[in-house]
Amino acid sequence: MSNKPCLPFLETMITQVCNLSCLGCTNYSDLKHTGYVTWEQGKQWLTDWLTRVIIPDFGIMGGEPLINPNCREWLVGVRDLMPDSQIRFTTNGLLLHNHWDLIDLMYELGNVSFKISVHHETAQLTELIDQIQKRYNWQPVTEYGIDRWITNNNFRFHIKRTDSFVKTYRNDYSNMLPWNSDPAEAFKNCCQQTCPLLYQGKIYKCSTSGLLSDTVSRMAPHNIEQWTPYLVAGLSTDCTNTELSEFINNFGKPHAQCGQCPATQADSTVDHIKFVKLK
Repeated sequence: MSNKPCLPFLETMITQVCNLSCLGCTNYSDLKHTGYVTWEQGKQWLTDWLTRVIIPDFGIMGGEPLINPNCREWLVGVRDLMPDSQIRFTTNGLLLHNHWDLIDLMYELGNVSFKISVHHETAQLTELIDQIQKRYNWQPVTEYGIDRWITNNNFRFHIKRTDSFVKTYRNDYSNMLPWNSDPAEAFKNCCQQTCPLLYQGKIYKCSTSGLLSDTVSRMAPHNIEQWTPYLVAGLSTDCTNTELSEFINNFGKPHAQCGQCPATQADSTVDHIKFVKLK
């Protein structure tokens, strides 16, 4: 039995590029981005972290992950590195009609949780979802309050539709400012309570926090002083055992950096569907 500590879940963005612009995106993917993370890069990050922690559940997301031409390599590579871990794969589904091979691959790999997060409904996407539901021998299951379908090799599928987003900063990007909320109250309002992010080899509390420094430096450097309390360096693989334990013990709990986000939805909720745009 391994004596390494367990980080219950970790996810990574294999690209920040997205084919949609959703106001309030927690990954700031409504902005224009370029590039993607190769599997070679990701493999090194994961290999290094697996010397320090056990990761029973690993998520692959974007942006829109299907924009990354290394999707297959990511799925196969993560399974090779973590044969007993669940893999989560999240897409908005708009490019899936060109990637049936990846859906079949996830089914073949097994123990994969496949989610379509619907932000822009199209007839093609509706037809594709129907085809997925007919393609495999699914059984309905409800887990953690989520209605899913599951096969006998633990390939899971579910659809998430979101009516609203909570904008994690005040104003627009050109003058973005933190909410300076009570961290515990902001955490109650958070959709990323148990979603630490692996980014550039380091681990962060969530994607909003991990991508914050890059976003503020790019969009509102004149406000950097107001953001300073929330800019964190991230946890690196050479961290001390104490630092690692503190991070893991804070999993699913509020932290001071949560104060960057709003404590209530009253002033921060965005009518999501109304503001979604195709790029």
